[in-house]
Amino acid sequence: MGYEVMRVTAKGQLTIPVAIRKKLNIREGDYIKVYLENDEIRLKKIEPVRSLSAEDPIWQLVGAGASGLEDVSVNHDRYLAEGEINRWKK
Repeated sequence: MGYEVMRVTAKGQLTIPVAIRKKLNIREGDYIKVYLENDEIRLKKIEPVRSLSAEDPIWQLVGAGASGLEDVSVNHDRYLAEGEINRWKK
């Protein structure tokens, strides 16, 4: 794929050519990162991040390594609060 020339509007907008939108599956509402690299303006499609579900097995491991506690994913906030209370008492 070569390049296409686009014209910038008075508001600084431009249209991404159809062929590029199709190739990268860019649709209305998608996010594009815009950055400067040397003397070039670069665009990059940002893929949405899927949040972890409650059933994801990673939650069983969160915090267990450092604390030795196996229920950190369930009681995370309580442990943080207890830690802060103990820190304040010192």
